[in-house]
Amino acid sequence: MADQTALEHALGAIGTTFRLHRLYPPSHRAVQEAMRQVEALLPGIAPADAGPVECKVGSTGFHVRGQHLLPRNAQLAEIASLLYARSVRAVQFHPGVTTQHVQALFAVATGHLPPGDASLGRITLVHGRRTTQTAVTVPADAALPVDVETRRLVGTLLTAESATGLHAAVERLQGLVPDLLKLGDIALTAEVIMSLDQALHRIDDPDLLERFGAVAEALAEPSAVERLVTRLGEARVTPQERGALVAAAGALASVVIPTLIRGYLAAPAELREGYRAAIRSAGDRAVDPLAEVTRGADHAAVAAAAHLLGLSGSPRAVPLLVELVKHQADGVREAALYALAEIGGREITRPAIPVLKDTSAAVRMAAAKVIGLGGDPETLSLLVRRLEQEEDEGVLSELLLGVGRLGGGSKEALTVLARHAEPGGLLRRRTVHLRAAAITGMGHLHSSEARALLELYSHDKEPAVQRAAEAALG
Repeated sequence: MADQTALEHALGAIGTTFRLHRLYPPSHRAVQEAMRQVEALLPGIAPADAGPVECKVGSTGFHVRGQHLLPRNAQLAEIASLLYARSVRAVQFHPGVTTQHVQALFAVATGHLPPGDASLGRITLVHGRRTTQTAVTVPADAALPVDVETRRLVGTLLTAESATGLHAAVERLQGLVPDLLKLGDIALTAEVIMSLDQALHRIDDPDLLERFGAVAEALAEPSAVERLVTRLGEARVTPQERGALVAAAGALASVVIPTLIRGYLAAPAELREGYRAAIRSAGDRAVDPLAEVTRGADHAAVAAAAHLLGLSGSPRAVPLLVELVKHQADGVREAALYALAEIGGREITRPAIPVLKDTSAAVRMAAAKVIGLGGDPETLSLLVRRLEQEEDEGVLSELLLGVGRLGGGSKEALTVLARHAEPGGLLRRRTVHLRAAAITGMGHLHSSEARALLELYSHDKEPAVQRAAEAALG
């Protein structure tokens, strides 16, 4: 009998490899590395001097001498459940078992080989109370659980090189949609939608495109969309699942956006990144549904839609945002300006210039940022003049940063920033926050004089000013 610890290590590696084998082709580096680990551990299953090892197969895992091996290993339990569904009640490992024999065992579990196939080699499967010596006919997909078959089809969608293979996979997926929705596994549903979207660039067959669209439309039923959006805003989501959720929400932007806006507004600030990532993934596809939201009467929803339009990165969003800069609600105007800053480009500068005189300080600050990031050097003198008229410290700080961004090698910009970096006189003392903003702006200038001043202020007695100078130098 093999050492139980060595047996558990080998079976654990086999379970991990089985999961990778279902998700990726055999040539994938992760699968090959997992196979190498299995190969190194196989001698521990059935040593040459110990004879064969028999593992009983139950619906929840493998058992040896009445003990459940690795009861918390979900991958190993999955192999056992698939074999059990095919009436396999025990697996015997004989000395000399190889990775090729293990791969044949995987094929039996997934229905691609019968339990008595010769390729099992040094692995013998016990069917009921008999050892299988001849092939037993088992329909390839008859007993496969919905999630297992769906993931296998996802792999086919991502790797199939022929239209015939894609046709067969999507046709089978179409038949699985009702069972998949009934299963309620939103992560798996997201994987399917993501794979459909990723496979689209390889398709030019109109009939196949129509079938892909039909499957995606069927999966995007209201309750599934609601669960998808809710899951996007949850904290405990694995990176792999979050990636699938983001890609699926992006692919379904035309139907997801209204629900996504509601979820975004309801979520705490620290849990909103998933929604933003979905819009980045959607790109241009998000523009039209977001534009529809901006026509609504709910100012909070309109402001959220404006913010997300900026994250789409689409040039088509710019005219929509320019119109929203004139919106009656301060929050919408501010969100639209920050969205323009996110998209960038010189064309965003002109719409922001009149807003420098807005009644809201927050909106004026956003306008100053847009102009600074717009990169139009002709607006430098405008920001300099506005410095003399502005009283709000937050807006002044953003104006100083804009002067630095637009200044380049300008002497005018250096003079203005150097003056505001000084502590000031007894009657008009400048705050540390304002001085730090001027020094940060100075870090954008391309001149030796600016660098010399930064070196000087890196020894200032105010810690915030020191840190700003050191950051600008470094």
